[in-house]
Amino acid sequence: MSNKKCHIHLLPHGRQIEAKSGRSLMESLMDKSIFLRSDCGGKGVCKKCKVKVVAENGDIEFKKACKLIISEDISIEIPEISMLSSHIITKAAVSLPVAFKDRFKTVDGKDGYGIAVDLGTTTIAVYLCNTTKGKVLSSLAVKNPQALYGDDIMSRISAIGQEEENLGHLQKLVVRAIEWGIKELLASLEFKEEMISQMVTVGNPTMIHIFAGVDPKPIGVSPYQPAFYEAKNIQSSDLGFKIKGFSIQLLPQVSGFIGGDILSATLAVDLENQPVGTLLVDLGTNGELMLKGKDQFFATSCATGPAFEGATLSCGMQAIPGAINKVQIKSVEDLSEYTIINPSNSFGLKPSGICGTGVISAVTQFCQHKIIDPGGAFQNKSKQYIIVPENFSQDGSAIFISQKDIRSVQLGKGALITGIEFLLKEAGLEKPEKIIIAGAFGSFLDKKDMMALGMIPAMDLSQVEVAGNSAGAGAIMTLCDTAFLDKAIQMANKVIVVDLACNQDFQDVFVKKLGFPIPGN
Repeated sequence: MSNKKCHIHLLPHGRQIEAKSGRSLMESLMDKSIFLRSDCGGKGVCKKCKVKVVAENGDIEFKKACKLIISEDISIEIPEISMLSSHIITKAAVSLPVAFKDRFKTVDGKDGYGIAVDLGTTTIAVYLCNTTKGKVLSSLAVKNPQALYGDDIMSRISAIGQEEENLGHLQKLVVRAIEWGIKELLASLEFKEEMISQMVTVGNPTMIHIFAGVDPKPIGVSPYQPAFYEAKNIQSSDLGFKIKGFSIQLLPQVSGFIGGDILSATLAVDLENQPVGTLLVDLGTNGELMLKGKDQFFATSCATGPAFEGATLSCGMQAIPGAINKVQIKSVEDLSEYTIINPSNSFGLKPSGICGTGVISAVTQFCQHKIIDPGGAFQNKSKQYIIVPENFSQDGSAIFISQKDIRSVQLGKGALITGIEFLLKEAGLEKPEKIIIAGAFGSFLDKKDMMALGMIPAMDLSQVEVAGNSAGAGAIMTLCDTAFLDKAIQMANKVIVVDLACNQDFQDVFVKKLGFPIPGN
């Protein structure tokens, strides 16, 4: 990559920032904590990052920031709608256990403040908390800007392997995104930066390695082990935060693919005191599973893929206002009915795309109405199904689900159910006694849809619970009470890891699970 320095002139106020030649405009702006919308993860599909490029002669052209490579000085103007601050991603509300809340009922003393972070592969959730009272004061979530380097953890490990300086760059991107979130939350409550004294960050091992500035390449090659397992405490200044003076606590890691996020989730759902056979499913780009056995805990990770969070879909977007989150088909001859995320009940808000829960809902309807066969192929040999016709969406384009989108759902659901079956087998159980669905994506899913598509084993719906963003909740609990850090460390030492990558039977079972169950059977 060229070391040539270029200048970006921000109009109309005239600010000038320096950028490295060869990087995209979007990355260059992120380096300076200027975040644009990136619903598609920088693939150039969503067109939400468009900026106005102003030539020396005054000519104006709109271009996508994610695809505009900096090679010379440039002048731009960023429309308000393209700024991330105008479209904060909706994250599932955390559900804190009653027993945790009871700990703080009689607590007195000076108020302390801290930050809890759920650092996901696709989404970063940031929570501003009163640590003295054990309360969440405000929260938000943003797209993980590392998605520019790939949708999954292996893509990002590969990027670091190809160019060593990418480790520092990927770390800087996520630090700037978290810091942006912190400043937004502080500003919303008119708090000062120096009020923050500590942070707890949870995530899968690859995300935590990159955040800590540790090379994650050992996770990407057999035997897939992390560079460190232990819980770490780091100063914010050591990771490049401009907000100084607070400590950052990282939870322990169990293996190369089982990290502090699933441990954090076990704290939030109190897995230790759940019945034997309780299965915790933390759904996201990486599906992490934890099962309470008769005497031990069993865990595994499966690559469910980014489609469940709206990424990689033809018309995909994250769960922000305008995203279709549920689809209903009453007749194959009629247009589909749908609902969109519209928390402020804005009049006239049109659909902009479809999020993960929307595509799961739609595919379930496709199966029930035999629009696709059990193998996932469209029955009428078409390559897509239109949910919203042209001129009825926000930008006038049709919103549809393609054959490729259905395949992405199949791959994700196939990996999830196969992982569940292997975990049960290792624990000597035939079926789960109870399933707890965690993760922001899982929070909005219809349990009936999950069962209809074969994502989870068939069982009484009353035995399936939805727990919200449990990883985030566990991070909050650890932030407010260090006893939960001790519990996470103890839990990490009790877990038996089921390695699916080394199991010769996994691929055969996975292929068999790609099909959808036949409705009524």
